[in-house]
Amino acid sequence: MRFLKHQLLVLLLVIPTFFYAQEIELFQQLNGRYDYLSFGNTLNLMENGGINIPCEILTESSAEFQLQADQTLVAAYLYWAGSGPGDFEVTFNGNPLVAERTFSYMLPASTSVYFGAMVDVTSILGDFGNGTYLLSDLDLTDAIQTFCQINGGNATNFGGWAVTVVYQDDDLPLNQVNIFDGFETVSAANPQLDIELNNLNVLDNIGAKLGFLAWEGDLGIANNETLQINGNILSNDLNPADNQFNGTNSFTNNSEFYNMDIDFYD
Repeated sequence: MRFLKHQLLVLLLVIPTFFYAQEIELFQQLNGRYDYLSFGNTLNLMENGGINIPCEILTESSAEFQLQADQTLVAAYLYWAGSGPGDFEVTFNGNPLVAERTFSYMLPASTSVYFGAMVDVTSILGDFGNGTYLLSDLDLTDAIQTFCQINGGNATNFGGWAVTVVYQDDDLPLNQVNIFDGFETVSAANPQLDIELNNLNVLDNIGAKLGFLAWEGDLGIANNETLQINGNILSNDLNPADNQFNGTNSFTNNSEFYNMDIDFYD
């Protein structure tokens, strides 16, 4: 099968300065008249950092999902992440879920750990359809206490969730959607993260798209955080060239998406 153009989704899970990382690799490849979107929400009440920021976090949050009448669900993958050893059992729209895949980091020379998780929720979205989705029973209240700056921590207390959705639209050309995931880092100690994207069939880049999910970004810290593809720096009104991981959601144009990012570029 020849693809008229290439549609690319890169799904990244990123938090600062840790090791024992899981490399970002191809997780799923889908071919057809497909596109993707993402929805989700943070559990942080405000951006972390600051000695006067209370050490509090939500245990649930909601987000809206909607496909158009001529769009059909193909696949949906729920990711969640946070500080601490991990909460791998959550509830999604009343459905108890156990993580099918897990990710982890440990801070060098410490006992600080961070986690991520994933589960296929295609059937849940297929049954429920458009509407409000609630992720609950993700309780990191005790886990974040040693991370909060007010308690002498390193201000990496966070939690959140997002669903990556692939859908079919017969008005689209034939596309290839590639989902990469992993748990790697970028920070002052590891200032450059290179990701080689393999298994791509690119005949025409017109209409191509690149997107990512990243954890623990800070709007108030613009430390020359750039996102480049083949050496070209990507930026837009929501994501400045020097502050890529800044707590934003490109799908909802939300700049108060505390300590997580769901962004995409044409």
